[in-house]
Amino acid sequence: MVSFEDARRKERRRFVGLVLSASVAAFVGVFAIGAGWGQISAASQWALNAGLSVASTLEASIAGTVVDDVDPAEVVTAPEEVFAVAKPQRKQQRVNQAFPLCKGGKRVTCVVDGDTFWLEGQKVRIADIDMPEIGSLQCAKELALGEKAKHRLQSLLSAGPFEMHALSDRDTDQYGRSLRILIRNGQSLGDRLVAEGLARTWEGQRKPWCGT
Repeated sequence: MVSFEDARRKERRRFVGLVLSASVAAFVGVFAIGAGWGQISAASQWALNAGLSVASTLEASIAGTVVDDVDPAEVVTAPEEVFAVAKPQRKQQRVNQAFPLCKGGKRVTCVVDGDTFWLEGQKVRIADIDMPEIGSLQCAKELALGEKAKHRLQSLLSAGPFEMHALSDRDTDQYGRSLRILIRNGQSLGDRLVAEGLARTWEGQRKPWCGT
């Protein structure tokens, strides 16, 4: 039979545990936000266990019991994922459709030149290459190479699925174009154009395509 004092002690322990659980859960929630529902659930469960553990210790102190022989296996510790800060992920987009060449009028999905295209109304600049211009060209050689690069890019984009990867430090260029690296089967399509002699690897600034 449970005595009145034991019942009061048990109820007091439960109350203290719930109060501490709520406090710890609020604190842990700050770190768990953005980390996903799984981590938030883990945080809540840890908070509840931690509160009850602390409550038990307080109850023992209230009852005059000295707690000095604690089994390490019984110590409640926070799981590492509770405090893990969610890292920003590079945006990725899978594409699988045909790309015609851009013409007059509204542009939705089409190829502008060797390094720029539209995808469903989004203007994209291939971030890892430098291409010859066909709009503000400097010589006939640049025009010829630029036209060849444009048609080759159209062929590559329409050849099957590929992924567009955003840069980790910059999303758009000064003209508002989305900066993306195009990947198919683990290979950059920009590198493919470079290997075919239609582009140069981007080194931070444009270089002339016409001889001096």
